[in-house]
Amino acid sequence: MHSFRSATASIALLGVLASLAPALGAQKLARKYFEDSHNGYRVKPLGEFIIVPPKPEDVERGYIAKMSGKENYVHTAGGDDVAVKPGLDILRFGDELKGEVEEGRSQSTERKAIEGYLDRIYKGLNPKKPLIDEQKKIKSLMARHRRWEAKTPRFNIKQFVDLWTFELNDADIHLVYRVHDKKSKKYLKVFAKSAKTFSEIKRTESAELGEASSYAELLSFHEEDAFRIPGWRALPTDSEKFIIKTSSENRKFIKEVITRLEKSRLLYEKDFPPPPGFDHVSIVRICGTEEEFHQYGGTGGGVAGWFNPRTTELVLYDAVSLDRNMTYAVMSHEAFHQYCHFLFEESEAHRWFDEGHGDYYGGVKFKGRKSEVTSKMPAGLNRLSVIKDMVRNGTYKPLEDHLNYDHGEWQGQGPSPVSCYAQSWSIIYMLRQGTLGKVNRRVWKKEYARIIPAYVTTLADGFAEAYAELLEEREADALGDERELTEEEKHINRNDLAAGQKEEIWTKAIEASWGEIDLQEFEANWVTYIEEHLK
Repeated sequence: MHSFRSATASIALLGVLASLAPALGAQKLARKYFEDSHNGYRVKPLGEFIIVPPKPEDVERGYIAKMSGKENYVHTAGGDDVAVKPGLDILRFGDELKGEVEEGRSQSTERKAIEGYLDRIYKGLNPKKPLIDEQKKIKSLMARHRRWEAKTPRFNIKQFVDLWTFELNDADIHLVYRVHDKKSKKYLKVFAKSAKTFSEIKRTESAELGEASSYAELLSFHEEDAFRIPGWRALPTDSEKFIIKTSSENRKFIKEVITRLEKSRLLYEKDFPPPPGFDHVSIVRICGTEEEFHQYGGTGGGVAGWFNPRTTELVLYDAVSLDRNMTYAVMSHEAFHQYCHFLFEESEAHRWFDEGHGDYYGGVKFKGRKSEVTSKMPAGLNRLSVIKDMVRNGTYKPLEDHLNYDHGEWQGQGPSPVSCYAQSWSIIYMLRQGTLGKVNRRVWKKEYARIIPAYVTTLADGFAEAYAELLEEREADALGDERELTEEEKHINRNDLAAGQKEEIWTKAIEASWGEIDLQEFEANWVTYIEEHLK
């Protein structure tokens, strides 16, 4: 279970981007500039390059834009044909305050060096030993041009990293081009042409969001942010509980997604009522294509959507070429994680509870104004057949083990990668349906209805108490130093707790919920439910 605690949101803004012209063919520049008026520059990328928004965590690392070109297939020594794309990352490393403020003196600043980024991202690259290191005058600016050999993270394919650095008044702008060895001759020439189009432009100011921003202010902010990326826009929802950022041109599909999001939220709120004044807004990003989705997230096949607890963003794509119902099921699953992230102050549940509920809501069906959670999910996500096979073959894990697994143990329980999901889903499905009076009385006892409420209450209270204790400690330390806590120090989440503290909270939650249950009897009833009643 994930959650969100309100804090000042400050997103590094990209500046207004000119739309990029369609590709003129390989190794040619775009007709129009990529413009970043927030940071005061523009540059022409390659015409074949497409741009996706940087993820929020990438923005924090200094990314302004990510671009990539057409796939080129490279035959590796192992006999694989691997797709490798040329690309361009644009980064900004600005002035940062350095050290403590001394009375009567202004605080000094420094700029982060690009070498740390290069060493982290590119395999086999030695930042101290470039193949080229030269100064080039481009218009009225001096640029430092460096080039290295490196290898791709997978398959060790040789590539060149071509870096052009422009030192502006308040920041260094880095153009980091890359291309694999066999296409380098032509691409490196056009990379130089691209870098030489770099010039300064007039800057525009961008607003920051505060803690008490209204929905209208949030929407305006995200509309401006989305518009900077060609083809993207931000949309409101009637409930004012979501803001949709999308590149999909299928308005009927987007309308259906919004409808399902709104109805799914009502289900979550019925099962997990929010407190008075709960008004957090969820950001949902919907990529128009699977390629754009994977390029945005850096994911591969098999991923249909995700919720990022660090950035609180839910990311999906329109799986129309496969099965659009998969998009809807993943949306309801991940939107549950997003809701709990806001609701439970970043507490962390056992996976049986967290993922079991996600899959439970993934089976929701909507008929008009009515919604019903079913045992059926789209092909590829369906848990019903998996758990029936597990029970039939005796490959499920004893419930005492499954319920107490930590995240790693749960993920690796086997026998297949989805077995853990299927077993957790079936437990939650039985508990939820039984509470609604939809489980046969031969396998249902009234005390089972208390399991989920007791677990949630004990877990939430345990994390809240731990957060309060840690905040009190920090306030005492700050008082001793005669200073006030920063907003960052006030923001406490599960990652600030010691492993032992989390384990203690988990143990108490299990004891409060399952401790009064005859677990062997429950397991026998659960098996019978799956064999005879779960359809």
